[in-house]
Amino acid sequence: MNVSEALRKGEAYLIDRGVPEPKANAEFLMAEMLGVGRLTAVSQGSRELTAKENHQFLDWLKWRGKRIPIAYILGHQPFLGIKIEVTRDSLVPRPETEELVIECERLVKASGAASPKILEIGTGTGCIAIALAQLLPSATIFATDLSKSALDLAQKNAIAHHVGNRIRFVREDLFSDKQGLRGWADLMVSNPPYIPTKDLDGLEPEVLKEPRMALDGGKDGLDAIRAITAMAPKMLKPGGVLAMEIGSKQGPAVTKLFAASGLKSIVIKKDAQGLERFAIGALPV
Repeated sequence: MNVSEALRKGEAYLIDRGVPEPKANAEFLMAEMLGVGRLTAVSQGSRELTAKENHQFLDWLKWRGKRIPIAYILGHQPFLGIKIEVTRDSLVPRPETEELVIECERLVKASGAASPKILEIGTGTGCIAIALAQLLPSATIFATDLSKSALDLAQKNAIAHHVGNRIRFVREDLFSDKQGLRGWADLMVSNPPYIPTKDLDGLEPEVLKEPRMALDGGKDGLDAIRAITAMAPKMLKPGGVLAMEIGSKQGPAVTKLFAASGLKSIVIKKDAQGLERFAIGALPV
């Protein structure tokens, strides 16, 4: 069977199983298997697949047909030009979180801090901390997570991308005073769980394969956001900034939480899809 035949059969297989964007999914899996870009893979339509390649492609198709996220099938996800290893213990990095990182880079550079101190809450794969470490070479970063398996993965990713010595991973839900640090961070950043519990069962099957702890924001979706916001004044230095990814309808509620915690200059920013996705506030100087 050649590449074109395999792609046609793969697309039909995924259509039968209700997989979104079946053609793109089949092409992406083929490209990964061949170790080339997607357009290159499609252009090699007459190339005959070896028995091993055919078996691998069919195996991946079966997993995708079960609505397993592609990142879990392949074991990695691209994020701002780097390859982040993922496991089923971690949330799959998403494009909007890339936007959060770029906004954080802008905020830190605008602050003028020569050696910025950054605190990330809920690091997961470590993608935010790692990307910021690469974008801001003079930064020192603390990154927390409650999950030991997630922290092990984040540390592995950090080492793979040569920033392991600049990120301290801490196994905590938030960031307790026992670290002996208060009023020290130029930036706090988080992509917390923000989906209301009642909405979880209605999510796409792929999303439901991800860790529930990384998705479930409690009854109103604001449990983690509320806790992080309350902690921010203790950890931020005067003028320090809190930046969070939020649900697209949570802007008004998060604005109130930020204001109640004493943050000022509060802004709710839209993502590339035009959805309100990022909340930013600063501790007064």
